[in-house]
Amino acid sequence: MRKIEPFIQQLNYHTDLPTKKMLNNLVDRKRKFDGYKDKCFKAQLFTFTILIGFLVYLYVYIIQPSGGRIEFVISSIFDGELHLFIVLLIVAGYATAKYYKKKEDKAEKEFHALRCEVISKSSELWPQPTRWEKRHDVFAMMKNEYDINLFHESK
Repeated sequence: MRKIEPFIQQLNYHTDLPTKKMLNNLVDRKRKFDGYKDKCFKAQLFTFTILIGFLVYLYVYIIQPSGGRIEFVISSIFDGELHLFIVLLIVAGYATAKYYKKKEDKAEKEFHALRCEVISKSSELWPQPTRWEKRHDVFAMMKNEYDINLFHESK
């Protein structure tokens, strides 16, 4: 069993153990989503940087000296092993970015679904007469500590 987050654990009288576990699961899914988002951004940045660098290199060292003769440009690109390696690196970076983007989208859907479930079940998780006032404190803590908005269902 995974350890419950310290801030969630401190909600002693604000909520019960199943709700704490649900909130902890929400934090885990948020971290998973943020991790994929970060990896996707790094892969996109890597691919974009390599692509721009390669295009500048092609222009300065191949296209300009050749006077724009297309047959010379194409033969120069395909003759160099380094050029082929860089093109493969760009393709691999693009594929990696696409892979992490799919993972990010899936993680976001899972996170958003659980977040909406917590919001919709809030009347069951915090019964009306006794704990309903504490619900706002829990929602504020989740927003401040974990950047998870439980006040509204919209993203």
